[in-house]
Amino acid sequence: MSDGDKVYGLPMDSGPMAMFYNKKVFDKYKIAVPTTWDEYVVAARKLHKADPKAYIANDAGDAGFTTSMLWQAGSRPYKVDGTKVTVNFEDAGAKKYTQTWQKLIDEKLLAPINGWTDDWYKGLGDGTIATLTTGAWMPANFVSGVAGASGDWRAAPMPQWTAGGKASAENGGSSLTLPTLGKNKELAYAFVQYANAGAGIQTRVNEGAFPATKAEQQSAAFQNKTFPYFGGQKANQIFAQSASEVASDWSYLPFQQYANSIFNDTVGKAYISGTTLAQGLKSWQDASVKYGNEQGFTVNK
Repeated sequence: MSDGDKVYGLPMDSGPMAMFYNKKVFDKYKIAVPTTWDEYVVAARKLHKADPKAYIANDAGDAGFTTSMLWQAGSRPYKVDGTKVTVNFEDAGAKKYTQTWQKLIDEKLLAPINGWTDDWYKGLGDGTIATLTTGAWMPANFVSGVAGASGDWRAAPMPQWTAGGKASAENGGSSLTLPTLGKNKELAYAFVQYANAGAGIQTRVNEGAFPATKAEQQSAAFQNKTFPYFGGQKANQIFAQSASEVASDWSYLPFQQYANSIFNDTVGKAYISGTTLAQGLKSWQDASVKYGNEQGFTVNK
């Protein structure tokens, strides 16, 4: 965690993305596991036709998921140079995402359910939500929140925008930093180092965290760990590969928290009205530019 050449914290865990899918459901309806997003749309249609109560995924509009999808698609909507900021959702990568995801919205192939709700857990458990594309920290949440579906689910690489592609993205992650006004800086740093780069990593991995350290990701013990929940699959191999395929040139806004808070008022309308995703992103862009300028940034689009 750095600002220029100054390090002010260490990453604690990360969220390279993967697609979790319900193998039991896919096998029942003879659906091939999609390797591209075009195949994903085809799978969504086949599943919903076979069982109108089942959906390929849930999505009622989520800012973090949307930015992760844009990241993987090659879109770089945010550019930050000190107080100079650019917000632009009209590049080729964004168009890839909106054109594909719009089909799923228009054809009502996504369960209109928000994540982390009772309905979401129920859908993951009973097979009416058949995939979940999210960060590699998710397995522990399956074990604790969807225990009844143990053995039904598997992990797979994130579908690609281009056949044969090797691109992923991050969804989530955390760090520990040292504030300037903190006391006992030496002791604080010793703990940060222990938790994020030392022996404490293993403690967190044992509890389901996905490490941010390459040494841990590439270790034989980590790579060969089996996941009983996923039918004995060595899922960390998929997650570590995903981590190596995340482009490092992505930026978030200095006021990303605010931008995310207005997502449902802009992009979210595409899920409940005739507004398209592309139009929603344009509204999100305009509102973010306005806010940034009001806060003293120089924001262009």
